[in-house]
Amino acid sequence: MKLKSLLLFDIKQSYGIFAVILGFMVMYLSVIINMYDPNGLEELIALAKFKMSSDLIDAFGFNIEKNASLISLITSYFYGMLIYFILIIYVIIVGNRMIVEHVNKGTMGYLLSTPHTRTKIASFQAIFFIVGIFLLLFILMIVGIIVSEISFPGLLDIKAYIMLNLGMFLLFGMFSSISFLASCCFNETKNALAIGAGLPLLFIMINILSNVDPSLNFLKNFTIVSLLDTDAIISGGSYLLSFVIMLVSSFALFIIGIKIFAKRDLSL
Repeated sequence: MKLKSLLLFDIKQSYGIFAVILGFMVMYLSVIINMYDPNGLEELIALAKFKMSSDLIDAFGFNIEKNASLISLITSYFYGMLIYFILIIYVIIVGNRMIVEHVNKGTMGYLLSTPHTRTKIASFQAIFFIVGIFLLLFILMIVGIIVSEISFPGLLDIKAYIMLNLGMFLLFGMFSSISFLASCCFNETKNALAIGAGLPLLFIMINILSNVDPSLNFLKNFTIVSLLDTDAIISGGSYLLSFVIMLVSSFALFIIGIKIFAKRDLSL
């Protein structure tokens, strides 16, 4: 089997969830952008308070000032907790398919019967995984810029918006590396999901709890979500160190996963 065949198989397995996730994000982001009012967001704030409890507003980060900028609205109403719950679905489903599902179903034996080494196969799967997340966020970024420029020319801080998407990509690079590492460590999908899905979801839930209850704010110190400081990105503060930490950490976890898979015993 050539790696081209594996690529086609991965695309066939993933294009459905990719299209659904991307379509939903594009639709929702477009709606959020067109809810903006340069003259003030009093009506939007009132609507949010009418539809949701204060705890739910705090949990999802839907807290904005009436004179908030377009980038602030997009960050609060889309790049807050909402995008986490959407993208994590892609990470969990696709991450599980990269390695452990092949092992669990026995198709990994067929892959390893080809001239390709375990390291090469795992590396190829890791690249496919991260490229998929990059494409989701890159397309979303382009759509966001186009819709903003059509609806509100010149009002979007494009530099901050690009850095926001880059930060989101690096954060989900970490989530995907955790999922991929778990996929490389176990022979059964249920065990891989316990770690690969459980840990990212735990980080997200901890962040939500810290948003709802100020007394639990210290919990943010125990979640990687806090590495993405959206306030610093919007205000032009310091965030590059966090970007480097996320990049290095995700790269290291991918490499560890590949090395573990290359050396461990497989139940084929």
